[in-house]
Amino acid sequence: MNSTPKRILHITEMLSAAGIESFIMNVYRNIDRSKIQFDFLVLRDQKEFYDDEIASLGGKKYCIHSDIENTLLRVLEESHQIKVFLKKHHYDIVHVHYTTPLRAFYLKAAKEAGVPVRIYHSHSAAVSGKSKLKLAIYKYCQTLIDKYATDCFACSEAAAEWVFSKKILNENRVQIVHNGIDINRFLFNNSIREKIRTQLSLGNSFTIINTGRFTEQKNQSFILDIVDVLKKDRHDVKLLLLGDGPLKGLYKSKVRQLGLSDIVLFLGVKPNVQDYLSAADCYLMPSLYEGLPVAGIEAECSGLPCFFSDDITEEVRLSDQAHFLPLSLGEKGWASEVMKYDFGESRLKMADSVKNAGYDIQDVAKSMGAFYLLKAQGR
Repeated sequence: MNSTPKRILHITEMLSAAGIESFIMNVYRNIDRSKIQFDFLVLRDQKEFYDDEIASLGGKKYCIHSDIENTLLRVLEESHQIKVFLKKHHYDIVHVHYTTPLRAFYLKAAKEAGVPVRIYHSHSAAVSGKSKLKLAIYKYCQTLIDKYATDCFACSEAAAEWVFSKKILNENRVQIVHNGIDINRFLFNNSIREKIRTQLSLGNSFTIINTGRFTEQKNQSFILDIVDVLKKDRHDVKLLLLGDGPLKGLYKSKVRQLGLSDIVLFLGVKPNVQDYLSAADCYLMPSLYEGLPVAGIEAECSGLPCFFSDDITEEVRLSDQAHFLPLSLGEKGWASEVMKYDFGESRLKMADSVKNAGYDIQDVAKSMGAFYLLKAQGR
C-alpha cells in the first residue's frame, strides 16, 4: 500500500495573512496530512507570513514572477511560467484560487502540461468599477474556465455568480466550499478579554474592531469616519485595527487629521486574532465587496454584534447578531445604527450556529480531503 501522501499544488497570489490564504491554511492545518500534502506556487518571491508554518507542516513553496505592468500580458507570462513549472514538477491536482475569472489562463497552462485535475476556486463576489474592456476579458476567461476546469469551487453563491459563466452555473458544476474556521479557537473568552483590555488600557471603553488588509476594498477609511462621529456622542470609544496593507500610511494620516490618535490603535497582523475579538464589543465590515469573508465568520463565532455593508452577501448572516447596512446611509447613519443596538446578548451561544451553517473547519477539511483523494484515485 502506498503511504506517500498525495501532493496538491495550490496556486495563489501570495501567502500573506489575508482571506484566501487564511482559508487554505485553515484547511491545511486540519486535513489528514498523512494522506494529503499541500504545496504552493505564488506570484512573488519574498518572505511571507505563512512560509515557516507551511514548511513545518511539510509543504513546499515555489515562486514565479513577472515584471510586466499590463495585467493581461503579465497573466499570460505567468501562465507560460506555470506550464514550464508543471512540466518539470509532477502534480495530478492543481487548485487555482482567485477573485476574478482572469487566472483561467493558468488552467490552460495546467492542461497543456498534462495535469488531469484542474480546480478553479472563486473567492470574491462582483467587483465594481471595472471597465467594459476588462469585463469583456473576464467573459472570455469564463469560456476558458468552462473548457479547462475539471472542477469549480466558490466560497458563496455570490462568488460563483461573479466568476463562472451562466453555462457552468446552469449545469450545476459549482461546488460551494464554505470558508471554515476553527470554532473552538474563536469562542468568546472572558478572561482573555480582560487580559487584552488591560494590556491595551481600554478600561470600560466601547471598543470597535476590524480585521483585514488595508485596501480600498475593505473600506477602513469609512470606519474612521464612523468613529469620528461616535466620539462626539460618547467619549469612551476605541477602535482596534488588525492588519496591514498598502493604505496603512494613508489611514494613519487620516487618523491624525481627524484627531483620533488616542482612539484608534493600529495593531498590525496578529496570530491570535481571536483574543482581540474577545476584547472588543462590536465588529464593523463596510467592505465594497466580498466573496464570503472569513473574518466576518470569525467575528460572529466570537459572539460580536457585526455590522456589514449590504454589498456583502447575506450568506454571512449566521444569526440575528449580523446586521447589513447600505454604505449610502453614511457615517452618521451607521453610527446611529450601531448605538441603537442592545449589546447585552450572550456571546457564548454562537458556536452551534456557525457549525450548523457548515463553517466548522474540521468538517470542511474532511470534505476537501475526501474530494482530493477521490480525484486522485488511479492516478
